[in-house]
This record gives sequence, structure tokens and C-alpha cells, in this order.
Amino acid sequence: MRKCIASILCLLALGFSPKAAFGDYFTDISHGFALGEVQELLVGERVVPIIEVEPQTPLSQGVAVILVEPFLSSFSLSQSKELAGYLSAKGWRVVISPFNLNMMPTESGIESAYTSGQGADTQAAADPSAEEQAPGSSGQGNSVIHPRSTNLTQYFDFEQTSDKLTEQLIALNNRLQNVQGYRLVVAQGMLAATFLDATSNNLAFEPDSLVTISPYWPEADVNKSISDLVANSSFPVLDLSIDGLSDWENSTVVMRRNRAKTSLKLHYRQVLLPSSNSVFSLNQNQKTPYIQLVANNTIGWTRYLGW
Repeated sequence: MRKCIASILCLLALGFSPKAAFGDYFTDISHGFALGEVQELLVGERVVPIIEVEPQTPLSQGVAVILVEPFLSSFSLSQSKELAGYLSAKGWRVVISPFNLNMMPTESGIESAYTSGQGADTQAAADPSAEEQAPGSSGQGNSVIHPRSTNLTQYFDFEQTSDKLTEQLIALNNRLQNVQGYRLVVAQGMLAATFLDATSNNLAFEPDSLVTISPYWPEADVNKSISDLVANSSFPVLDLSIDGLSDWENSTVVMRRNRAKTSLKLHYRQVLLPSSNSVFSLNQNQKTPYIQLVANNTIGWTRYLGW
């Protein structure tokens, strides 16, 4: 009974601590696959795992990079490997690159908030009338967060995430610079939006084509700018939208399509996919209809481009 209670408390602690939940993401990846299946990529001073799948045809099409988030609404690692299997069968060398979105507030900010909270409590204890004189002061620090906003906005910074992804893209480019063929990138959700921003700031990361799956960012101004990033991109974009995956993404579906049309963007296609529930799993033998749809649309898109 005590062990059960202890386990529940540990799970609750992880649920209330985003940093703890994402802290061992890369370690779990390294331990979840067979020895030698996961390789290491040096990104600045950090070592991140990647998984490479070799092409299954004599002539390689090029490299397909799949960016993976540690979220339930995005590709799980098993689904990424399943998509890699479809692409490798068509001649693609696939690199699965997990990206850890663990952008937390700075320690100084947390300490200052904690210190100010302690100071307010001490002052209230010393002068009980202080709280009556300033009734709204206790919640002033949280007033900048809109009540209808998602709590993800409190933990992730778009510019910091874009900079961090840029570092990982540099490392991937250095690793794959001698590989011949086309460059195809597949990204979903918040990573898709971040990749669009990173490529707009650095042309060296531009792929030959990008497949976005329900791109969004949980902040109104940034989310609205995704349609401009798509329209202004110089590479072909396959815009896959999963129905019901995210209200943030649903709010820009028509906007992205119309913006690309009015900007006369060449080689843009938007496809609406039925809703699908994704479950985190490291190993999964069952074929996923959702991944089959993504794979078929991606392969059809490359055929349309003449690859």
C-alpha cells in the first residue's frame, strides 16, 4: 500500500513539473531502442540522440529529416519510425531527430518571484492592513497571462525555441553535408512553426521541400504569423492539417491557404486529414492509418515535384 501511494505521489510530482517531465526525454530515447540503433549528434555542448534509417533502393532520393516533439499530440517515436519505413522503401535515407522543447523560465526569474512572494508574505504578517490597502497586488504577477490562453505559453519562448532549433539544424547540416540528393523535412505542431521561423532567418537551412503537419504556436501573434511564414517561404510546402488536433491550428487553416494563394506561392498544397488520436510509445508493431495517410500524401507530393 505504501509503495502504491509513493508511486502515485511521484507521478503527480512529474505532472506538476514540466521540467521534470521533459528532463529525461533524451535518456528515455537512448534506453528505449536496441543497442547501436540510436546514434549521437553533437549540438553545441549538448549531445542529442538521432535515429537513421537507410534507403531500401539502389538509388537514393536524398535525406528526409523527421523532427519529433515530446508531446502526445505529435509524432511518437514509433510513428516516426513507421513513417521512416514508408519513406526508406521509396529510396529516402531518413534521419529522425528528436527535439526537446523544455524552455523553462530562467532560474533568476523563478528565484525573484519566490523571493518577492516571501517578502509579500512577511510584510503581510508584519502589517495585516497592507493586504487590505492593496487587494489586487497579490495577483499582479499573473495579470499578463490571458485567462483563455494555454499554459504552454508560460513555459515556451518562441525566439529561444527557434534559436535552439537553429543550433540543432546546424549540427544536422554538418552531418549530412556529404549526402547527395534532395532534402525533405517533416515537422508537426510547434516544431513546424519554429522550423518555418528558423529558415526565414537563415537561408542555409532551407530544404528542397517541407511537409508541415498542423503547424501552430500557442500564442496569438505568433500563431497568426505562420500563414505569412508559409506564404513567404521559397521552398515547396505540403500543408497537412489534422482535424481537431489543435484549436490554434484550426484557426489558421483557411488563413494559410488563402495567404499562399494571394501571394502566388508556387508549389503549395493543403490537405485536410481526418482526426486521429496519437499515443506515446517507443515500440509499436501495429500499422497506423494516420501515418499511412501522411506517408501517402508525402510520397505523392514528391512525385508531383518530379523527384
